[in-house]
Amino acid sequence: MAKVTMPLMSGTASGKIGDAIVFFGWKGINVVRGFVIPANPQSGDQGDQRQILGGVGRACGAVKKTSEYEGQLNTLGLIPAGQTKQSYLVKKIIDTYMATPVAFEAIYTEFEAHSAKADFTSDAASIGLADVNIAYKSTAHAFSKGMQLYVLAKVAIALAFTGSPYTTALASWTGTEITALLADLAAA
Repeated sequence: MAKVTMPLMSGTASGKIGDAIVFFGWKGINVVRGFVIPANPQSGDQGDQRQILGGVGRACGAVKKTSEYEGQLNTLGLIPAGQTKQSYLVKKIIDTYMATPVAFEAIYTEFEAHSAKADFTSDAASIGLADVNIAYKSTAHAFSKGMQLYVLAKVAIALAFTGSPYTTALASWTGTEITALLADLAAA
């Protein structure tokens, strides 16, 4: 229901009339326009993007403030001025490893073949990571919690983090290296 106010020869209106028109103020000007319901196509491509962004975002959320992982990012001077560690990591991971659904599936295949897959999965659950699975995606697989932790390890090695466990090739990681990664993700 639109609300109309009429003080001394100047009228204003706000709200909507049915699903036809909307009245509102914008930068001090009274505006009226057609009512538009935003589109949410839930296409396969949109599902892929939401799944990748959701999984990477959750993974990066596991990097706590004042953690050793964040410390390495700062020490190496990787986070650009005006950007947070979260936004830097999300962009880096997506641009480097998951720019397309095909690239996502390649990382999925790499993770599935890893000998410590079960350790990645159980340790990811212990820090609160959860699977991301968008029903209308076109990719064949969910972004599992273990894969989220795996991607954090993969990007840390690619960014040349120093010390253990990052000096060990990711293909050789065992539960020991994954435990060390979890310690680095925790707040100091």
